[in-house]
Amino acid sequence: MPAENENGEERSEEPSSRHLEETRKEGQVAKSVDFSQLVHIIAAFIAIRLLMPTIWQNLIYITKNCLTTKLNYSPWTIVDLKSGLLNIFQILAPEILGIMLIAAFCGALATGIQTKFLWSNKLLIPKFSKLNPINGIKRIFSANNLVNVVKNIAKLAIILPVAYYSLQELLPGILRLSTLPLDEFFPFTSFAIFIILKKILALLILIALLDYGWNFYKNSQDVKMTKQEAKDDRKSETGDEASKARMRQIAMRRIREKMMKELPTADVVVTNPTHYAVAIKYNPQQCIVPRVVAKGQDHLAQLIKKRAKEYGIPIIERKPLARALFAAVEIGQEIPYTLYKAVAELLGYVYQIKGKKPPRRK
Repeated sequence: MPAENENGEERSEEPSSRHLEETRKEGQVAKSVDFSQLVHIIAAFIAIRLLMPTIWQNLIYITKNCLTTKLNYSPWTIVDLKSGLLNIFQILAPEILGIMLIAAFCGALATGIQTKFLWSNKLLIPKFSKLNPINGIKRIFSANNLVNVVKNIAKLAIILPVAYYSLQELLPGILRLSTLPLDEFFPFTSFAIFIILKKILALLILIALLDYGWNFYKNSQDVKMTKQEAKDDRKSETGDEASKARMRQIAMRRIREKMMKELPTADVVVTNPTHYAVAIKYNPQQCIVPRVVAKGQDHLAQLIKKRAKEYGIPIIERKPLARALFAAVEIGQEIPYTLYKAVAELLGYVYQIKGKKPPRRK
């Protein structure tokens, strides 16, 4: 079933790259909360497993201390209770805080990887359209909510039977707990918890992957555009292209005006003869290397040659040199080292036909 926007319009058009970028800035990306929560739980599970020896030793110490303290033979006061609880907190706090920080970091990292570390302030801005009761009713009976209900039922259907049958397997050991010393009581409890969690997590991973697949599909449908949005987007893109074209035309016109202003100072115009024209200037007082002051192709090449005739600038036909200069050198740039010899010969020929000596640098 095609997705709809808040006004009930059908989203049937594939999104443009511009639309995808805009929806991403608004925080509309594919992400699974269940997947992040699962990573959070697994990280906590691993952290607890690593810190478990220290935690059990602390718990054993606290239990023995509570059972052997002199306060067992006298009434407890509020001060004694506060002192005892503070002592317990100080003993267990480093490991508990470490587990919480590791779990929180891994959960946030999982969300960041899914969203490519997107940060959008627009998610913090309240949307008053969500206060619309009709839209609220639509969201309640939407396909997304139906999937969430099915997903939560599936979780319960998995967790309860797995926990029940795991406890049945561990029942003989649980019945013997009252006879075990403290050194064995806590390790067995830890072993039982991890056995149950392992079985539950294996199935929750499957649910999280399916949930991410559903969210990816749903997001791909939600980012589609309505026909009107697609029309507006194309119009906006066309407008941008027209603006860019106008800017390019303005830039080219300015370059042409500057080029025509520099053309009278050129020493020679080398041509293809019809397709390319490149004007070269050599002034050793300003630059030791000749540079290109104007160049053009087709119609602009003809205009350069016409102006060159008006200014009395020699026009020499050198097909390979004209093509090489046109391709390799921009207006105002010096000629490359590979063309030094060819340009030097050309300039020497021009000075010879003019009856002038080549200019020398002071």
